[in-house]
Order: sequence, then structure tokens, then C-alpha cells
Amino acid sequence: MDLAHHNLYPHATATCVYGVLSEDEDGTWTLDFSSAGHPPPLLITHDGDTRYLTGGHGLLLGVDPDHPRPHATETLPARSTVLLYTDGLIERRGEGLDTGMTRLRQHAAALAREPLDTFCDELLTGLAPDHADDVAILAARLPTPQPRR
Repeated sequence: MDLAHHNLYPHATATCVYGVLSEDEDGTWTLDFSSAGHPPPLLITHDGDTRYLTGGHGLLLGVDPDHPRPHATETLPARSTVLLYTDGLIERRGEGLDTGMTRLRQHAAALAREPLDTFCDELLTGLAPDHADDVAILAARLPTPQPRR
């Protein structure tokens, strides 16, 4: 992606997060990911605990296509939700980014047990009702573990 971005848009930069969500043979779910200057994924457990997945953070796309891209692997709890989002969801003019990230964690924690469509709708309604910046979210909810036969 670094090389493609550099060739297509040589004078521009962009953020990106790329991740692969996979289930191991023992039913454990992992997220392998890399972030190019993008806001970190948010992990929300079924009990409402939240934390940002800050590993794998590197330079924006377009800065240095030859620079090695870091990555991270996180083991994810059953029934947890992984949330990817654009900065438009958390940034507000005249406000520090930490405030917006805290607000996202609080809203997501309160919605942890809601069905995924309600979770997403309520995040957008609560955090981006009249926001001028673009807002996009992508959420994945892990299933309840099933007994192996």
C-alpha cells in the first residue's frame, strides 16, 4: 500500500488501518493489524471494558514507502467488539483529541451489550449528529464460543 500510494499520489499522505481478524483452531480470535497514522482500533468487551489497541502504529501512507511497516497481534475476548472509525467521529474543533477518545470509550462501553446494529447506530447518533467532518465506522463482534465436538 505504501508503494501504491506513493506512485499514485506522490505529494499526498493518508491514514489507513489494515487488519485481519481470524479464529484459531482452539476457538481463540486474534486481530493482526497495522496502522498508518490512523486512530487506533477500540476493543470493547461484553462487560463494557474498553481499551485502544495501540500496537502496530507507524507513519502515514506517503511519508516514506521504504520505511518498514510495524504490525501487532491482539488476542480478543469472546463476545467482544472491535471498532474501527475515522477521526471525524472523535475530533471536535477547539477540543483535545484525548477528550474525543475518552468520549468514544464511554459511549462504546455503555453500548457493549447492545445488538451490533444498535451499537453502531447509537454511536453515530451520540457522537456525530451534526458533525461537519466525514465519519465512518466498522464494527466486528466476536461470537460466543461453541463447544468443540
